[in-house]
Amino acid sequence: MTNFFTETKTNEVIELSSTSSEVENLSLERALLWKLDYHILPLLYLAYIITFIDRANIGNVKIEGMLTDLDMKGNDYNIALIVYAVPFILLELPSSLALRRYRPGNYIAFIMFGWGVATLGAGITRSYAGLLVCRFLVGCFEAGLIPSCTFLMNQYYKKFEFQRRYSFFFTSSHIGGAFSGLLTYALVKMNNIGGYAGWRWVFIIEGLFTILLAITSFFLIVPLPEDVTFLTPSEKTLLLKRLEGDHLTATSEDKTPLTLSQIIKIMTHWKIVLPLLACFACNIATSATTAFQPTVLKNLGFTSSSAQIHTIPVYMSGLFFCLLFGFASDLTRIRYPYVLFGSAITLVGWTLELAAVKHIDVSTGLGWPHQRYAGIFLLLIGFSIELPILIVWAGSNLKGRKERVVGFATLIGGSQLGNLVSANVFIAKQEKCGFKTGMATGVGVGCLGVLAVSVFFGGLWWENGGLEKRESDGGDGTGDERGFRNVF
Repeated sequence: MTNFFTETKTNEVIELSSTSSEVENLSLERALLWKLDYHILPLLYLAYIITFIDRANIGNVKIEGMLTDLDMKGNDYNIALIVYAVPFILLELPSSLALRRYRPGNYIAFIMFGWGVATLGAGITRSYAGLLVCRFLVGCFEAGLIPSCTFLMNQYYKKFEFQRRYSFFFTSSHIGGAFSGLLTYALVKMNNIGGYAGWRWVFIIEGLFTILLAITSFFLIVPLPEDVTFLTPSEKTLLLKRLEGDHLTATSEDKTPLTLSQIIKIMTHWKIVLPLLACFACNIATSATTAFQPTVLKNLGFTSSSAQIHTIPVYMSGLFFCLLFGFASDLTRIRYPYVLFGSAITLVGWTLELAAVKHIDVSTGLGWPHQRYAGIFLLLIGFSIELPILIVWAGSNLKGRKERVVGFATLIGGSQLGNLVSANVFIAKQEKCGFKTGMATGVGVGCLGVLAVSVFFGGLWWENGGLEKRESDGGDGTGDERGFRNVF
């Protein structure tokens, strides 16, 4: 009897000790995550707001006198969009690879300073050619920001902690989009101050603010986890231990240079190609919304100022759904249903916009205003749900820093091909008839996006089955592969 009670008490002590230890570890991890969030997210969030404003401002100032002052005609505006998009796409990967070589704070501050100067230049140029040069430089420098920020954040958080934070980071594009319209509305009132037109002040003030933030970023953006300095030794140990369990810690292989053959192999892997197709289809919605939404709203009967203001609720609705579904995806630990739902919403938006074309009076550009405004909401809501979850979903199914840095850059850079497509299918001469070619293209690529994410899901499910079989058979499920499973 004594032995029984002694054993029972011992087991209770062990169980209580174990429970106490788990609670303590959970508390330490929660405190660590708060500290990481505080040091990592705010500055990167602000940087993304700035890059989105500096990217979207050309769409806002288009209807504020820029076309007339720079003697732009026909498809000149579309060409300005293309000149930005080409270097943005081509330099995403090289710029992201530079992050492996240089301290993130130094590199991100450098590229921010560069596009800040170029944005300022767009405000003082006196010719269309000068605008093209400035937009080209903005594209060159902005290319590395989003994949660099995505990769840097990904290195600090486990699989089912990262999505909600990336979705939060992603909402900075909505704040930037909404604030861009509001900022333009305010800054154009500086018309003729210092001899500059109001639209020029939009570029000048935004460029100056970017330069100021770049200087701040040099000191405050965090390094990679192994070089972190804002954590105590025990916190750093806990961080690296947590990341090791999620295949996120740097290996000796990760620290070797990437060869061209490795880059090509990663870029052409089905785990990159399929989500890239979906990202491309999705990005046409956001690039069209960013570049042409003010024009569409103006053609719905709003004044220029009112059109700027009416972009705000569109972006705010996207922000809400982006956060909602990002948190839900982490909590439920699934990705595919949310991505599929977002792509379906976008497709409905494109379909509604295309259906409106036959109801538009081509002499005035008016017709079906409520339906067309609703279509814009659906486009941005669907995009806001789909793209951030899709990027994290694809990245979490890649192993090692090399795959992730190339993968994120390829997905984000390749998706920007949507900018080129939208710049060529939203034709100036179709402005008054609802951009029929652009909307029809949106419907087509929307269907492509739904198909791509579904095939991607099927491939991940099939690969997981193979990984489980090899490990159960004692086969080649070793190294990075052992314990690794794709996220659905």
